[in-house]
Amino acid sequence: MIDSFRKAKAWTILPIFLVIGGSPLSAAPGRPATFWKSIVEHQFEVPANESAGALALEVADLAASTDPALRDGCGYDILARWIYQDHRLGPAELEVLRKKLIPAMTGHIGEFGNDSIFSRSFSGLYMSLLAAEDLQKPFMSPDAFKETLATGLRCYAGEKDLRGYVPVKGWAHATAHVADLLKFLSRNEKLSVEQQNQIVAAIMQRCRTTGLVFTWGEDARMAAALLSLVNRKDFDASSFEKWFQSLPDENKALWSAPAIDPKVYASVRAQGNVLTHLAAKIAAQKESNVPAAFRDALTATLAQVN
Repeated sequence: MIDSFRKAKAWTILPIFLVIGGSPLSAAPGRPATFWKSIVEHQFEVPANESAGALALEVADLAASTDPALRDGCGYDILARWIYQDHRLGPAELEVLRKKLIPAMTGHIGEFGNDSIFSRSFSGLYMSLLAAEDLQKPFMSPDAFKETLATGLRCYAGEKDLRGYVPVKGWAHATAHVADLLKFLSRNEKLSVEQQNQIVAAIMQRCRTTGLVFTWGEDARMAAALLSLVNRKDFDASSFEKWFQSLPDENKALWSAPAIDPKVYASVRAQGNVLTHLAAKIAAQKESNVPAAFRDALTATLAQVN
């Protein structure tokens, strides 16, 4: 069951959620906004003489819209309903959609402060639905899974626009949306031990390179991705060893310096916040197979971070 909500809220059964506010700022080319809103208003029924698979490819274009009612309230909710809840898309249709989203996730990556962030971020969020569906009804080949993961990791390595909520235009939230994708990929049996290490390293590096402390719930979303790893039957705790060794040293250097370096402080605090959320999520599980040695190592690391 999907257990994260793109607006930093917990969710389970894919609710209908329309962002309220202003007239549309822009829409993806093609169908008018009223077409997509009508689908939502009619309980996500596929319009007559249309197919869900073909329309899903058009819905993917809504990721680039600067109108949150289209990008989020229509685009995300339609795909969530058709893909994850109603399973209207077959394996071949899902794969075509995946191939369309892959390049969009990194389009214009490295740019900052412009509207290209919405296409990248929401393409990643839409992709998380495919990753969630692959857990229920596998359709990704090993190569497709590998490509999807590699693209998510490239997003963390190259994304410079770390805005959370943008007034009027709504959520940008690239860090959180990629975390949602990584969360579902981390639960997949196709994930190798080496790929576990890559995900941990990517999240650690994302925290180190932000230059800011996350304030829009991104740290909790990254912790959810890490929780998916530690809950695996083949969990490799060694993937966290480097992190648990380096963070206390970084913290000590921060406070030993003649003056506080704001960027170093943000790096240490961002890492500490993610691991704190992870510890809380582990503790909140009613049943947990997380190794005691890992929990102890996590607790000891956090105890050394001011």
